[in-house]
Amino acid sequence: MHTMVLSAVAAATAALSLGALAQSPAAPVDPNAFLNQFEATFGKFEGYRRSGAKGICATGEFVGTADARGLSSASAFSGQPVQVVARFSVGGANPKAPDNTKGQRNMALQFNLPGGESWQMGNISAPVFGSSSPQQFLGRLASLQPDPATRMPDPAKVKAFADANPEVLLQGRHFASQPVPASFGAVNYWGVHAFGFVNAGGTKQFGKWIFEPVGGVQGLTDDEAKAKGPSFLFDDLRQRVKDGKVAFNFNLELAQPGDRIDSATVPLPEGRKKVNLGVLKITSVAEDAGGACLTITYNPMVLPKGVEPSADPMIAARRALRRGPGAAPDRRAKTAVTLLFL
Repeated sequence: MHTMVLSAVAAATAALSLGALAQSPAAPVDPNAFLNQFEATFGKFEGYRRSGAKGICATGEFVGTADARGLSSASAFSGQPVQVVARFSVGGANPKAPDNTKGQRNMALQFNLPGGESWQMGNISAPVFGSSSPQQFLGRLASLQPDPATRMPDPAKVKAFADANPEVLLQGRHFASQPVPASFGAVNYWGVHAFGFVNAGGTKQFGKWIFEPVGGVQGLTDDEAKAKGPSFLFDDLRQRVKDGKVAFNFNLELAQPGDRIDSATVPLPEGRKKVNLGVLKITSVAEDAGGACLTITYNPMVLPKGVEPSADPMIAARRALRRGPGAAPDRRAKTAVTLLFL
């Protein structure tokens, strides 16, 4: 039972790395309630982001494809190089989270587009999110809150909530089935939400995207992970980028009529057509705790013309809390070499 509770906590912590959640227009939830529950469940780490606390800034370049231009009029797909500000991070609220354990990795991106447009997104190393609605997520957090006496979640509460909401276990099962990622640059990152891509003629195509490493996915055996130690990902990323070995295919899985596109816990069916939208190359990594990503909240509702959100309530929910108290980017000095950030 102890192992089950720890797994549940790890899965829920990882889910937070997409961004803290708040309210959806259809079913309001107070952003403060999420922040308070978040800290009650996972603790408060002053000076760090509440999710993906252990992270590093990077920059890159994206070039879109002709196929992408057929799907969307977004300027990101012009075929010209687009500057990207990225942040790679380890899932969870702990800024000292170990790198050599199974769990979530994150790749947040901001495309700096012509005319002052931006496109922001948060991508995670699982095809599903940890809940389908803000209310469900708040309930999951509450079920995992440690008992003051034992400093552990109550197994009965964890089980009762999971039994009533089985989809909250899907993400954790995915992580359990995967090896420890060998690198930030060698793991898949899913967008998990559906978005509509609108072309110049007004035709809209919904889909869910995935960033797949050009060099392939690489995992570690248990022995290899142990030998790596708890903090290897940052230096690994720096070296791979210097060697020119960190690039991702930005692929879109196309939804078909009847596919569910309003839930982040339901992936598209296997075998859906995949279109390559372009290639993202990471070209530099911060040498310390600084970087351009420190001032970016990576709001998934910051979209370019030609890309529109679906009815997934988690998209708007993530936007709401990013505007809430405590949701701002790091306030630490950018020269603080020893601090880690989202």
